Amino acid sequence: MKGEDLGVNKRLQEDLKTVRPVVRQKPMKNAKMVSSPQYSPTMTKDYSRISDTARAVNAEVLPRMSSYIQRISPQIASMNADEAFLIADYGAADGVNSSELFEAVICQIREVNPRLPIKLVYIDLADPANFETFWATSALAKLPHVEAQYIQRSFYEPFAEIAGKLRIGFSSTALHWMNTKTAGPDYFQHPLCIQPNQLCDSERRKFAEKWKADWRSFLHECSISLVEGGALFFANLADLGEDRWPASPGYNNLRDICQELCEEKKLSEAELNAIFIPDYFAFPHEMSGLLHEDDLRCFAVNACDSLTVPCAYFAKAQHNLDDSQERSKLAATLAHVVRAWSESSIGVGLHEDNKGLIEEIYRRLRDRFYERPEGLPYQYCLLELVKRT
Repeated sequence: MKGEDLGVNKRLQEDLKTVRPVVRQKPMKNAKMVSSPQYSPTMTKDYSRISDTARAVNAEVLPRMSSYIQRISPQIASMNADEAFLIADYGAADGVNSSELFEAVICQIREVNPRLPIKLVYIDLADPANFETFWATSALAKLPHVEAQYIQRSFYEPFAEIAGKLRIGFSSTALHWMNTKTAGPDYFQHPLCIQPNQLCDSERRKFAEKWKADWRSFLHECSISLVEGGALFFANLADLGEDRWPASPGYNNLRDICQELCEEKKLSEAELNAIFIPDYFAFPHEMSGLLHEDDLRCFAVNACDSLTVPCAYFAKAQHNLDDSQERSKLAATLAHVVRAWSESSIGVGLHEDNKGLIEEIYRRLRDRFYERPEGLPYQYCLLELVKRT
């Protein structure tokens, strides 16, 4: 392997180690009914930058991937130029957040087999244009013998393109999204809350069961895609109990704002009922429990660890909150982050004549974060699964 490639690998690993995780619209004249929504939640184009949270997760995942690469180094060494080492990113958005992680892993693979072709497969519902913009200037694109493919499809679908070829599967902050195609049009609705983890146990149960069914289906498809001995590395956003579920201030503020707008007659009751974010933060035992079922015993569980990533944005600003400029900057950043993953779902619940309310919602969110600054910590379950030989 070239000296400069070794230097890049070392630099990336050192960079990853430095991240220390311990994360007015006029009133409506009448309350129009909202048509039954069909969800396809995606990140906004503003998501196109690697986040501090992603770097913290990468710092945890990289040593695990590195250990796996080391374990299978004899197989890597024996692979020839006719077979590519295939890595998939499920729920990749535009590919930015996994880029530094993948670059470090590729450099390690190249230390074992310098000429081995590597193929990166990015899977997401988002517009491919965002990925193409990222890839055009990506450091990954400049690496020799590396190609990429973007598949615009739900990660719950079958992938004949990679069946029996996948060596490493990765996902971060994606697998909490439920498969909306397998639910009825009125499934994701509630008159007061906008997310399942806000609900009481009895109301939340149906979403937990839905998520389990989706998780089971996803793992089944992964078992088809993976080669024997192939591995999955997931950083799944998780509910760690005691109201510790990811970015809950963002969800709860959005819920309160929507209720407030309904009381002001800017949002109809039908819209309030229809605004719902179709994700569910499962407990770690819910994630690992299904792996004992007969159909999924092909997976060995090498790791199932809980992790909390404090909110990097809040941590940087918490000692300067008396400074109105710094406080405003923090509020704008937090609102921006929440908007990236919630806007597509909020928009589905709004009547076509009321789409302009989106700006009002996120302006109020920014104002709430200014009045009461709160961090957006992220709780994870880190899973490493290996397909048995």
